[in-house]
Amino acid sequence: MRKFMIMPLFVAATLASSGAIAQPAPQPQMRIDAPAKIANPYGAYEFLIGDWYTKPSGGPDVRIHQQFAWGAEKASIKYTTLTNVGSAPEAVHFEGLLVWNGATKALDYVIAAEPGSGGQEKGTLHVEGDGAVVRDVLLTRADGKTNQFRQRFWRENDAVFTSLMRKTDKGWEPNFPGSQRLAMSRTPV
Repeated sequence: MRKFMIMPLFVAATLASSGAIAQPAPQPQMRIDAPAKIANPYGAYEFLIGDWYTKPSGGPDVRIHQQFAWGAEKASIKYTTLTNVGSAPEAVHFEGLLVWNGATKALDYVIAAEPGSGGQEKGTLHVEGDGAVVRDVLLTRADGKTNQFRQRFWRENDAVFTSLMRKTDKGWEPNFPGSQRLAMSRTPV
């Protein structure tokens, strides 16, 4: 029995003296570098910041209230659209976040559509050559069915307009009568 007890002690002493039992290597100190600041990539979208109200002249009796608000240090834009139909109270239609993508030079976004429905929108916002901001949308419902939409924001003189279009087998069509040109106002309508 003693032979068996002496053997592990001898092996341990030999390994320790030969350096075979390595000491754990010192772990490098964790270092977090401060990110390099860049020029504000949201400049082309800045005119949208704030509250906008729209009352379509055709189609359903609906009022649209869009809110664009800066995130921390202007590093994102929170986007909420509320609607009210007829005399119903205003309710959130969708809400989400728009974030700059350095690879595409556009904003990526994901939005919870009709909160509680399990639906989502995702897509991009980009600026076209004429300065219009275009929101390309893929709506995915809880059942997995999808639809494509496109919203455009543009300025004419001192006015701002938007369009709400849906993709069909015939191409892009208004979401509802008159939605290809909707005036936006800073005051509730």
